[in-house]
Amino acid sequence: WEFNAGGAGATGAQVLSEFYASDRRYADAAALLKTAQGRFPQDLNLQFQYGAMLERLKKFDEAERILRPVIAAEAHHAAALNYLGYTLIERGRRIPEALDLIKRAVKLDPYNGSYLDSLGWAHFKLNQLDLAEASLRTAAEQLVRDSVVQDHFGDVLAAKGRFAEAVEAWRRALAGDGETIDRAKIERKIRDAQPRAGKQ
Repeated sequence: WEFNAGGAGATGAQVLSEFYASDRRYADAAALLKTAQGRFPQDLNLQFQYGAMLERLKKFDEAERILRPVIAAEAHHAAALNYLGYTLIERGRRIPEALDLIKRAVKLDPYNGSYLDSLGWAHFKLNQLDLAEASLRTAAEQLVRDSVVQDHFGDVLAAKGRFAEAVEAWRRALAGDGETIDRAKIERKIRDAQPRAGKQ
């Protein structure tokens, strides 16, 4: 892959990285974007995509290092706000800050199912289960095939003692896109919840 001079090269890198990501070749996408970012250091969207790929690779410290300057330069970059908030949640760090970042993303794009998933997950981590359920229910209705969203929704329902509904959500997670989920863990959650679900 050769980068062209000027903006076209950055755009080409983004397009190719999206192709890699659609094939779950996140490491290839991240390597490409890292090189491109070095050549086009002022391109915030390129930098954001690089940070997003690092998050998908669960390289959360590196993702945070890349995403914070994007938000510093563009305070209304909703996608970067959401991704940074989610990386903090996944590490169990600074959850109140994560919640604030995600709320800013949702305010900018209130009907975005991915942002609502992050918002619900942050509330769940803060044990604010009613708020978590409200956001995650909307996200789960929007993103029926998103395995991560359905898994999150199942966890919230189980925490509220609604095991039959949780099992349904986890089954949707297993039947969904399979993106970054631990199938064995979800299957265990279903097995553990089924006896209690049968009593409801």
